[in-house]
Amino acid sequence: MLHDRVALVSGVGPGLGRATALALAREGAAVALTARTVATLHEVAGEIEADGGRAIAVPANIADAEACRRAVEVVADELGGLDILVNSAFRGPSFRSFEESDLGRWRKVYDVNVFGTLQLTHAAIPYLKDRGGGSVVVVNSMSARTIRPGEGDYASSKGALLTAVQVLAKELGRYQIRVNSVVPGWIWGPNTQAHLEASAREQGAPLADLVGEIIARIPQARIPTPEDVAEAIVFFASDLARWVTGQALDVNGGEWFH
Repeated sequence: MLHDRVALVSGVGPGLGRATALALAREGAAVALTARTVATLHEVAGEIEADGGRAIAVPANIADAEACRRAVEVVADELGGLDILVNSAFRGPSFRSFEESDLGRWRKVYDVNVFGTLQLTHAAIPYLKDRGGGSVVVVNSMSARTIRPGEGDYASSKGALLTAVQVLAKELGRYQIRVNSVVPGWIWGPNTQAHLEASAREQGAPLADLVGEIIARIPQARIPTPEDVAEAIVFFASDLARWVTGQALDVNGGEWFH
């Protein structure tokens, strides 16, 4: 579905970023990978190339606007343009109440989750316009839908992105640039496992019990994988969604409806 397309994926780590890059490559896209951890970028690029795809590693910190500009420029120079941008990079919650929080920490979360996403998207616009349009996909979070204690910094940043996506969709539609959000719930992977293991230790409860509580809330009776969510991102990136913009698609197995 993505033959002759060029995609840039931010936040490529061992979880959803990696799964998204691999899924886009399987559909024929040349994929540029960006994150701060260089070793992971080369590892995922190697996986794509071993499967016959084309990939490049472009290390960057999206909290730096100039780094975003340079990263997009490298992608266009080396891969010939840009058609798809997937904003998957994020900074997680502090797990502190607002009253107990250092608001400097909130600012750091916003610097990545909101301004980092916007800076990378802003840098991509001229290149998407040059190709006659394209797709921007923002990875959001169920945290913006249901508020949990200690996640105010992260949840509110993701809530800001839900509105920002609609603003960008409205303004960029005239260039045939579509902007949408994928809103995962729980995603089984290293981050979720580490979080649940820490919670299990804190509560003195078996990890299996905490996992079981989550699964009990999901009608499809399992925690989605990064690959499950990546397929929804591919949908938004493809021509199957050519007339879809400004939308937020919940991908959570039915845990929450919106």
